[in-house]
Amino acid sequence: MLLKFLKKPAFGLDISDYSIEAVLLRGSFEHSKLLAMGRVILEPGIVEDGKILNKKKLESALRTLVEKPKFGKMKTRKLIFALPESKSFIHIAELPKNLKEKEESEYIKYQTAQFFPFPLKELYLDYKVRKRDNLKEIILAAVPRDIVNDYLEVFKNLKLQPLCLEVESISLGRSLIDTKQPVLIADIGAKTTNFSLFVEGALRTSFAYGIAGNQFTKTLAENLGITINKAEILKKEIGLNPELKEGKVFLVLQSDIQKIIWEIRKIERYFQEKEQKEIKRVILAGGSALLPYLSEYLTQNLEKPVAIGDPWIKMNIDILEKKEYFEKALELSPILYATCIGLASRALLKNPKTAGINLIK
Repeated sequence: MLLKFLKKPAFGLDISDYSIEAVLLRGSFEHSKLLAMGRVILEPGIVEDGKILNKKKLESALRTLVEKPKFGKMKTRKLIFALPESKSFIHIAELPKNLKEKEESEYIKYQTAQFFPFPLKELYLDYKVRKRDNLKEIILAAVPRDIVNDYLEVFKNLKLQPLCLEVESISLGRSLIDTKQPVLIADIGAKTTNFSLFVEGALRTSFAYGIAGNQFTKTLAENLGITINKAEILKKEIGLNPELKEGKVFLVLQSDIQKIIWEIRKIERYFQEKEQKEIKRVILAGGSALLPYLSEYLTQNLEKPVAIGDPWIKMNIDILEKKEYFEKALELSPILYATCIGLASRALLKNPKTAGINLIK
């Protein structure tokens, strides 16, 4: 048991267009403890839509984060990472009932060719077969090789050892979901809102929608006749509060938020018709989920509980109460680390490489 506790797990690493987050946990999956954590903001033009444009600057930012995280110390070179959902392709389908086990591989290749817009040789692929009720289904994931190879080159230059490449939505589910009831995660980022439906803790469907934080800002700027910078400030300070600025900011933002609500209702109807089940609650993730009064507005309109996810709920965060960290900890938005915490949690499993989808195994 002592050797298991002292074993150095991999840290979780999440790289987006705007920031890098890293989290290191120790202990067990059921009883994890925060060991180290940090975040750096990326300059524009280093990563764009998940593609690395400037490897040297990304290496510099990542080196700084690993060597000097905001909390604790990264005591390992091993990592588990995720790419933005926009660069991942996910397909979930039932396997034909008469399909023999030895025929599964060919069937999955056929599914890949049908649903992913790249030749097989240009993709990293992985899949898992799982049982649900009286049937078998596959969760199939793929990412373009050229995108991933650039990240692998950066890691190699920094002498970092990637163990797994996981799908971002699965990481979020591991971090935020603690129930078997149907739950929808709405990950509202800067460019896209990614919807992921989980049933009994397993991903059932996932897709992206092109309305998110940047669009909120653009809509405000255009409708109020102000600069993008001013619109960004109003968005973050006022959000959906109808009592400030004569309700003008609220009324403008409402148009984009209603589009997201419409998408959620479409998912609800589809799920209800297909499985005769109801989505019990919605969990918000992503930086744009911090829009003031967003969860309250969605709760009222969807008539079900909607709240920003809490990745702390499953872990011991005593490190943040240390005197040298306390003031910084008060400024934290835990949801910004949710994907990363899900990745770090996978590292605590017995065999993290094979514990789920791994696109570089």
